[in-house]
Amino acid sequence: MNASVAAFNKNNTRLGGKAIQVILDPRGSVDAQQRILSGALMPVAWSPASSLELNQLSAAWRQAHNGQDVIISSGDLLPASLVFSPLVFAVWKERAQVLLRRFGSIDWPGIHNALVLKNGWPDIGGQAAWGQVKFGQTRPDQSNSGLLSITLLAYAFYMEQRGLTVDQIRSPKFLSYFSDIEGAVTQFGRSSGTYLENEVILKGPAAYDITTTYENLVLTRENEAMQRQGQLLRPFYPGLNIVSDHPFAILQGNGITSEAQMAAKAFRDFLLAEQQQRQALISGFRPTNPSVHITDKVAGNPFLGQPSAIQIESQIQPLAQAPSGDVINELIKQWSNRYQDASTSPS
Repeated sequence: MNASVAAFNKNNTRLGGKAIQVILDPRGSVDAQQRILSGALMPVAWSPASSLELNQLSAAWRQAHNGQDVIISSGDLLPASLVFSPLVFAVWKERAQVLLRRFGSIDWPGIHNALVLKNGWPDIGGQAAWGQVKFGQTRPDQSNSGLLSITLLAYAFYMEQRGLTVDQIRSPKFLSYFSDIEGAVTQFGRSSGTYLENEVILKGPAAYDITTTYENLVLTRENEAMQRQGQLLRPFYPGLNIVSDHPFAILQGNGITSEAQMAAKAFRDFLLAEQQQRQALISGFRPTNPSVHITDKVAGNPFLGQPSAIQIESQIQPLAQAPSGDVINELIKQWSNRYQDASTSPS
């Protein structure tokens, strides 16, 4: 994004005779959502990690402002996804081989069964020295990948693809299943990238066997994982997936002018153009521009040249629907009730 802003500003794009200059405010999606809602922050445009945060902000804003929304959701200014990255299970190669032999695939049902084993790895053919099966994810109250994880976990429990409800999240049976998995987390993370690099890869399978994270992070850190731990960190795709879709939303109200909104649209269109979408490939993001593909021969494209053991899915389907803001809030509430004070990595 820094490179894209520099390129855009250098182009001297003009609107009504005025040059458009984009200024970035880099902060986490959860933090930004809370600041916008409180009025402490009011950008012209906001690009959180996923539509989950947009839905949260929209629901909370309408409730606090007599049904009015802060996000423009119609016409040519409606939110558009810039790039996307699916959620994956990142599993160390030796552990993955054992899980595949026992369960046939690596997905929520098998992972749940592995996490509740009395003796851990020895019960499914792993080494006794590996101990219990250890899970990793970021905090859903601070990080988008953690929020995507518990959202997808809920959909997987109910074997549904859309329409998740608050009552389903409050169900004792679901919450028991939920606690089986969340209670097996070695240490929660605060930010997806630093957590994977400074915790999961640095400490290796001695501390984390299975971690939910973004595909782009696994692909772009594979060499580092191999160098530090001597084995691959393999990505596995849930049967029902959910993506970090990086929507670009243009906001309204609180002194935001129509001129500023059109300037934001100009920047959004620039980010969706082929050149910027190809640049995003290098960071392991999947393009939303249909003219750009993950197989494009772009220097540094991590989708190409991966070891044969790394299987990259060309299409991510089916996808779970982003739940409503009320459901997302309930998921975070139930997690916080149980794990607000859980061990959290400082990384």
